[in-house]
Amino acid sequence: MTGQRPLGLTPHLFVRDTDAAVAFYRTAFGAAELLRNSLPDGRVLFVELAVGPARLLVSEETPTLGALAPPTIGGSPVLLHVEVEDPDAVARRAIDAGAVVEIPVQEMFWGERYGVLRDPYGHRWAVSTAREQLTPDDIARRTPPDI
Repeated sequence: MTGQRPLGLTPHLFVRDTDAAVAFYRTAFGAAELLRNSLPDGRVLFVELAVGPARLLVSEETPTLGALAPPTIGGSPVLLHVEVEDPDAVARRAIDAGAVVEIPVQEMFWGERYGVLRDPYGHRWAVSTAREQLTPDDIARRTPPDI
């Protein structure tokens, strides 16, 4: 259907500065703005972004609608996982744009090069690429004892 978002799961993030967040997601993850919808007072109701083949909605924090950003609620337990060709390069771009490293990009026991970043708006992002195709038994054998 022309002009409509595809069916499926679309994460919806709430931030305190939509324009700055969209600029960050463009720089860090190569996001492309597809659609912007604003309220009569100028606040951004939502911006639809393409991040690779996936869609992401970003909205201005609006407490009267229950739309709260991570700083308002003390952080976010959600982790957005983006599979990319080069997680090191994506992490560098995100860090240069203001992200904070939670887990440095590194080889992981489950066969991926993987790292976790927190964007300037409080949302957590994993960047990864598959290195090996492991079975559940392979992963179990490689799992460090302290996990």
